[in-house]
Amino acid sequence: MKNKENFLTKCIKRFYGITGPLDEYKRQEINRIGNNSFIICWIYLMISNFIFFFCGYNHPGHAVIIYGGVNFIFLMSISFYIMIASYRSKITINEVSENNYKNEKRKIKYRMIISGIIFGLLIYLINPLTSVVVDHESYLNQIIHPTKRYLIQCILETVFWCLFMYLIMKNRTKKMK
Repeated sequence: MKNKENFLTKCIKRFYGITGPLDEYKRQEINRIGNNSFIICWIYLMISNFIFFFCGYNHPGHAVIIYGGVNFIFLMSISFYIMIASYRSKITINEVSENNYKNEKRKIKYRMIISGIIFGLLIYLINPLTSVVVDHESYLNQIIHPTKRYLIQCILETVFWCLFMYLIMKNRTKKMK
């Protein structure tokens, strides 16, 4: 009988990039990494909200832009920490027997093609929003009548995404002896 995972467990495995069962060691490492990230985020939010509350009072336009940029940089830093900590604790490694190694590589290619298509569609739909905000252009006009430059940009972003994710997933897959 197959052990069903609840939605939260699936989300945790997806967020940390874990394939296979979630054993006790992986769960402990996830809790450690998550707790460290939470503490850092909590301290950051306390300090940044205090600072930007006063900056926003005098210069609201600049404070919004700076706060958004600083939050983005901070979130990328926390994501980078989570990736490095997950890699060092070896919770993302997918051990596959030699018999199933080629089949697993084929599955990785298929998953990356599907995720690339989804990523490409999302990029195609989200990128015009920046032109709507910055250049005050019509969103629907950009979706229905895209320029060649925009289409090439979306295709290149999708290809690089697929290659990058394929290399990451391939490096995580190890042959068991």
